[in-house]
Amino acid sequence: MAYEVRDLSGSIFKNRNKQNEKSADMTGSARIFGRDVWVNAWVKTDKNGEKWISMSFREKEQKPEYDQREERPAPAAKDNSDFPF
Repeated sequence: MAYEVRDLSGSIFKNRNKQNEKSADMTGSARIFGRDVWVNAWVKTDKNGEKWISMSFREKEQKPEYDQREERPAPAAKDNSDFPF
């Protein structure tokens, strides 16, 4: 049986692909109110030396319902007949 994320829960793991100092220390995913999100977390230290975790959440991209290369109707041409030149 595959692992299924329950609503209002998630997991984060050590980021082994950290590109630079600003990259997240931990990454993962969660489900919040039925929506799947990516989670990034950074371990920070306050002025008293206490460590804390800052987190950000970003909605996982949905596949578009149509091919984005699909031809769409061209915008209506503007009427420039009132310009004097």
